[in-house]
Amino acid sequence: MSKIKIITDSTSDIPRNIIEKYDITVLPLTVLFGEEEYKDWVDITPSDFFKRMRETEKLPTTSMVTPNEFSKAYETYLKEYDEIISIHLSSNASGTYNSALLAKEMTNKDKIFVIDTKNYTYGYGQFVVEAAKMASDEKSSSEIIEKLKYFNENLKTLFVVDTLEYLKKGGRLSATKATIGTLLNLKPILTVKEGKIIAIDKARGFKKALKRIAEIIQEEGSDLKDQILKVKVGHADNYEHLEIFKNVLEENFGKCQFEEFEVGCVIGVYCGPGTVVIHYF
Repeated sequence: MSKIKIITDSTSDIPRNIIEKYDITVLPLTVLFGEEEYKDWVDITPSDFFKRMRETEKLPTTSMVTPNEFSKAYETYLKEYDEIISIHLSSNASGTYNSALLAKEMTNKDKIFVIDTKNYTYGYGQFVVEAAKMASDEKSSSEIIEKLKYFNENLKTLFVVDTLEYLKKGGRLSATKATIGTLLNLKPILTVKEGKIIAIDKARGFKKALKRIAEIIQEEGSDLKDQILKVKVGHADNYEHLEIFKNVLEENFGKCQFEEFEVGCVIGVYCGPGTVVIHYF
């Protein structure tokens, strides 16, 4: 049976204890405040990042994992492992997936499988964890990839941002729309479709937006009590609203099994502090 190594990047936002438990290798993207560079989750924590983000006028930027960084990791692990499965965020959001593909060609294309999850943060981070569990159970690469494909096709993501300011700064919303939305206290509800983030609804006020998410889940016929994996709920430095959201979900669906996570720095550049997100099947 092949010995398989699971590799991902830092936008998977997998909790540290789980990374260590399942021996997952995480290659960090970079966050830049002007000339200052920080490796995501390594040199800066999400709480420190969001504190600084709130205080700075200019939006920080990010840079992907380079092909050389991937190639070095692949070469290192192929000395010990038979195959590598490299699992990454949506190619619509970053060049990281394409970097991994280039590194695969540079290294050993027959023993490396690169996956575009077409998702973000712990939405796909949970796929990485399941892949690592399957690898430790000596499942084959084809079995793991088939499971990842199933997850990709069935995962749902919904989130609400606390302020329109960062969507405006990042060029994803016009200044006029952002100003009007802020004056009306509108909170956009967003989802992920074919790897892209799209707005599907809005509500006036954060608590109403959280209730609206619960309604959307019900309208599509999903049952949060009957999940393959635990319901993933996360926040970008907004634990207070995360707790409110969990209460709203349990009022609508009964007792749920939640797994909480923090949105990391790179994803946080685009959604901004205060975001609350749910991933479910």
